[in-house]
Amino acid sequence: MNYDAIMEADEVLGGKPFTDPENTEREADVMRQMLEHERERARGWLEAKDARPARGVIVREHDGEGRRHLLVVPDRRALIEARDFTAVGFFGRPREEVDHAILFDLENELVARMDDYADLGLLSYYDVELVKGAYGNLILFSTPEVPVEWYGDPVHHRATEISPLHYHEVRLHKGSVSGRLLEEGDLVVERTKYFDFKTASPWLALRRFSEGPKR
Repeated sequence: MNYDAIMEADEVLGGKPFTDPENTEREADVMRQMLEHERERARGWLEAKDARPARGVIVREHDGEGRRHLLVVPDRRALIEARDFTAVGFFGRPREEVDHAILFDLENELVARMDDYADLGLLSYYDVELVKGAYGNLILFSTPEVPVEWYGDPVHHRATEISPLHYHEVRLHKGSVSGRLLEEGDLVVERTKYFDFKTASPWLALRRFSEGPKR
């Protein structure tokens, strides 16, 4: 991938406020909250002695503030036992004038085939409504890098293709969590990719963090 800019951890890029490293700090905290929610779920499974291998665990619910949550765990035992796993976070600023129904349709298609990716390292997919109409994703993999098959999935590819029509800009974070899920290891963001769709040709940039963003 060719980038229009490659930034250091604390570098501030003029004219592109959505690339401010403070956005990564804030969204990394959201990813940590989502991870803790998954930990609470896993503790509940263990207390209920219900952590046996299980395909197709899907939780759809709304919290006390009415925000939508979607959590998909292809294999509960794999999530609990995975060690030193990868975390990916997706955060975008949606276009208000666009009907986003197709994104939910594509998400449902992807959810229906997530079992296929369990053996490739997919541990969980978590989508949460942050504010009305804006969502954040946390996806966990047991592999050091995101499996190429995930990016190559035709549904995922289609969602990527139409992203410029639905978002002004997107931040894609890649990080890691040390130890096993219930060992309380911190989520550390290692890099953030930026996609600016406000121009005819998308603008792409990368920021690397040596020890994760400052908290």
